[in-house]
Amino acid sequence: MARLGAGSALGPLVWRLLEGPARAAGGEARAPDTSGGGTAVPALHWRPAAGGAAQCDLCPRAETLASGETGFCRARQNVGGRLVALAFDRPCILNVDPVEKSPLAHVLPGTSVLSVAHAGCNLRCLYCQNWVFSQRGPAETRSIAGFTRAGAVEGAVRRGLRGVAFTYTEPGVGPEFVADLAAMARDQGLLPTLCTGGYLSAGPLRRLLAPFAAVTVTYKGATDAFYESVCGGRVKPVLDAMALVRGEGKWLEVATLLVPGRNDDAPSLRAMAAWIARSLGPATPWHLERFNPQFKLANLPPTPLATLEAARRIGLDAGLKFVYISNLAPHDANHTFCPRCGKAVIRRLGFKVLADDLRGGRCPHCREALPGVWA
Repeated sequence: MARLGAGSALGPLVWRLLEGPARAAGGEARAPDTSGGGTAVPALHWRPAAGGAAQCDLCPRAETLASGETGFCRARQNVGGRLVALAFDRPCILNVDPVEKSPLAHVLPGTSVLSVAHAGCNLRCLYCQNWVFSQRGPAETRSIAGFTRAGAVEGAVRRGLRGVAFTYTEPGVGPEFVADLAAMARDQGLLPTLCTGGYLSAGPLRRLLAPFAAVTVTYKGATDAFYESVCGGRVKPVLDAMALVRGEGKWLEVATLLVPGRNDDAPSLRAMAAWIARSLGPATPWHLERFNPQFKLANLPPTPLATLEAARRIGLDAGLKFVYISNLAPHDANHTFCPRCGKAVIRRLGFKVLADDLRGGRCPHCREALPGVWA
């Protein structure tokens, strides 16, 4: 998932820009208070269980929560025998970002989007780049006070943004808020995009996907052993999720953060590349992302450049047409190359688009049509 980075939680400032300056009595502009907000609303995807418990069907954990218990994701709670969603209207991050940061390389290149995130996640990745937000619940983070969905959408349109991106944490554990805001954005001509770990059950994921145009799934590693020891999950639900996204006709890109000594060995990377090419298609973009020491793996070094380049060669050798090194720049693997003539048709410096030569989604040199969402 996109990395926020230290000191860049710009929620209050972004909200002030979207809503227009808030004026105090003395006429000075002020950022809104961030002491909390939002309300718990009835949750989707659950059923009553014996003794006042609630059976959550949102993700493969299939938790049964006693009254008062909060789920593993920290975003859903049994209140008096009914499951409620804690993240509704409680974003903790609002940023204006390039769409490339999601990461998405074949969706409206060079445009800016409003990135939205609420706290919580149903995985426990030891290397999480946004752990300050993902590994806490909505009640444990400072949400953007005064936030409204209508205000966010209207502000994004007024500021000329092209989309709303749900990223940084795990949007899937707050489907009530995420799907509602995405639908509002779509209705106002904004492109909704989703970056998810894909650790969701099929029915809830299908419902969540409905308003979205494009999705990035983080495919974290090749094996159950990696998912269980490093992420606290299993790999098959994620594979199923990627296949479901493709089956629903959504534009799909895949991202993998390479963690030294954990998921960056050649056999694992070959297995992942082969699965993407075989199951999702060779035109599926694969983003290889550099790990920066974070959270419980702060003792590890950043991913070496040689590892990223070797992984890219593995992806290309597996038949994938678009393999990117996304968050290390400058590098030629930031660019989009025409798979037919081999010329760079979108040039980037990291997440910044320097030149976009595509014409109606086609290479200007050989007229090859490149897949993506270009308009």
